[in-house]
Amino acid sequence: MDLTLLVLSIVSVVTTIVAIVLLVVVLSRLGRHRRELAVLRTAADARAGEREHPPSGEPAGIGAGTGRLRRIAVVLNPSKFASTAAFRRQISDVIERVEGAETVFYETTIDDPGRGQARQAVADGADLVMAAGGDGTVRMVAAELAGTDTRMGIIPSGTGNLLARNIDLPLEDPAAAMVAALTGKDHQVDVGWLRFGDSPGAALAAPRQIFLVIAGFGADAEMIGYTDPRMKKRIGWIAYILGGVRTVLGRSVDVVVELPDESRHAHKARTVLLGNVGRLPGGFVLMPDATIDNGRLEVVVAGWRGAAGFSQVATQVINPKLVPKVGPKLSTMERYLTPGVRVTTTKAQPVQLDGDTDIAATHLIATVDPGVLRLRVPEGTDPSRA
Repeated sequence: MDLTLLVLSIVSVVTTIVAIVLLVVVLSRLGRHRRELAVLRTAADARAGEREHPPSGEPAGIGAGTGRLRRIAVVLNPSKFASTAAFRRQISDVIERVEGAETVFYETTIDDPGRGQARQAVADGADLVMAAGGDGTVRMVAAELAGTDTRMGIIPSGTGNLLARNIDLPLEDPAAAMVAALTGKDHQVDVGWLRFGDSPGAALAAPRQIFLVIAGFGADAEMIGYTDPRMKKRIGWIAYILGGVRTVLGRSVDVVVELPDESRHAHKARTVLLGNVGRLPGGFVLMPDATIDNGRLEVVVAGWRGAAGFSQVATQVINPKLVPKVGPKLSTMERYLTPGVRVTTTKAQPVQLDGDTDIAATHLIATVDPGVLRLRVPEGTDPSRA
C-alpha cells in the first residue's frame, strides 16, 4: 500500500474511534441534563410562589434577607440567535416571573463584542450581567467584570460553551440557563490572563487577554482554525474533531516552559495548553487538577509522532491511567500546576483563548487572578470539582 494511503487510513481509523467514543459519552449525558432542567424549573416555580405568597409579615417581592436583584442586564450577541425579538421576550418573561426585576438588553457589535456593553451595564446600575452568546461573548463580559462586585451569569449559545459546561449550566435552553442564574449562588472564580508576542519584550508589552477555560498554542489552535464555521452550525462542537484531522501529522517544535521558581523545562511539543478549568465538550476531563477557584493553572505540554502517537495522546485524555506499556512510545505529555508560566518556542505557533484564535506567537506569558470574578452558578453545583 502506498505510504500516503496508509497514513490516511490510520488517521481515518483514529478519528472514527475518537468520534464514536465522544458520541457515546454525549448520549449518556443527555438524560442527566434533562433531569437538571426539571430541577431548575421546579426551583423557579417555587421562587415565583414565594413572591406571590411571601411569609407572614414579609412584603411581597422582598426575599428573606437575600437581597433581591433589581436590574438585570443581558449582553446579547445577536448572531447567535435566530430571532433576537423572541429571545428578548423569553428572557424578560422569565426574569419577571422569577425575580420581578427590570431587564435591559445590550447588543454586541463587530467593533465591540461585549466589553463596552458590559461596562455600560455596570454604569447603569445592573446587579447581574448575563453574557448571552458563545465563548467569545463570555470572555469579553468577564474581562470587564473581573475585579468588580457585579455578578455575572451565562446564557450559552455557542459551539463550545466551555465555561458553561464546566459549571453545569443548561446548554440548549436559554430560559433554564436564566433560571439557573436567578436561583443560583455567587461563587468567586479565577480568571487567566495571557500576553504573547514574537519576542520576550513584545510579550511583556502586549495587553493582557482574558481566558476562563483553556488557552494555548500549537495543534489546538490549528484545529480551531481549520474548523469550518458552517459545520459548527450544523453539528456543533463535533466539527472540531473533523477540523483536528489536519493537525494529526504536524511536526513537534522545541518548547521551553519556565515556572515562577525560575526552573526551565525543555520539550518537543505539538501543543501547549493552559487550563483554568479542564473539562472539554463530551465530558472529557483533560486537566483534572485545573479547578476554577484554586488560584493556579494546569499546564499540559503534549507531543506526538504521526497518527499512532496522536492515538496514544487521545487515549490518555480519555483515561489518564492508560499510559502505553508495550510497543514504541510515540507521544509525551507533561503537566505542571502553577500560578504563572512563560512558554517559548523556536517557531511561531497559532494562539487560541477559549476557542478564539488569534495571531501566531513565539512567546507566551500566562498568569491567574484568584477569585476576581463573581459568577452565578446553579444551586447544587460545586465549581471546585470542575
